[in-house]
Amino acid sequence: MGVVNLAVAHKDLEKVGLEWAAEIMRKSPTSIRMLKYAMNAVDDGLVGQQLFAGEATRLAYATEEAAEGKNAFLEKRAPNWAPYPWHF
Repeated sequence: MGVVNLAVAHKDLEKVGLEWAAEIMRKSPTSIRMLKYAMNAVDDGLVGQQLFAGEATRLAYATEEAAEGKNAFLEKRAPNWAPYPWHF
């Protein structure tokens, strides 16, 4: 499953953790929310997984945030996620 990506000395743990958190914060807020939802969908059974798949497809193609990601990629620039709120 790839749960362990890196072994870090205890003295470096906070520094590396903050670096990873900063990397995550540069991603699309909705994509991170959907990733968290997907990790939990394993326990939701088939119906929960089907609902997740439908919602993920809608979010991937029918939102302004998705358009920003696509346009940033095509224009070879960093995406601007500032207009899209983080939901924790």
